[in-house]
Amino acid sequence: MSDDRLRVPQDPDYFHAIGLAVVAFARLEWNAVWCCHRLQNNYIQTIERERKTAGTIARDLRCLFLRISDQGLRAKAVPFADEFKLIVDDRNALMHGKPGTTKDGDQRLFRHGEEWTIIDLSNFSDRCARAGGRLNALLYNELAEPCIVTLTP
Repeated sequence: MSDDRLRVPQDPDYFHAIGLAVVAFARLEWNAVWCCHRLQNNYIQTIERERKTAGTIARDLRCLFLRISDQGLRAKAVPFADEFKLIVDDRNALMHGKPGTTKDGDQRLFRHGEEWTIIDLSNFSDRCARAGGRLNALLYNELAEPCIVTLTP
């Protein structure tokens, strides 16, 4: 191991917050994937084959939720898909953030000139966990296997 990575200025608390944000988002994203899979057989097999991005998964989730025949379930599920899309947009801002130095000399990621603070990262992780919990609840309740939810054509 070359230790080249040690040239990157490191703040353990900041790196922890970034790492947690990444894992929290990944868990949310895979809850979305599993919801899609329950409504569309073999959806999971399309992820790698079609190189689906989080944005594509968000679009697919919304399209599938909009096709749920049961109006009550559709009304419950669609806002979850909309929430996932908003989180995907923020995730993209984080993952494509620009490295920079704060006025205090700390190394941080920035979006549109604004620093991603530890508080911002923690709030993002909380949003991911809440949204993931909602999708996970659908998976183990209304979309439980064998999934009998019908979709409109």
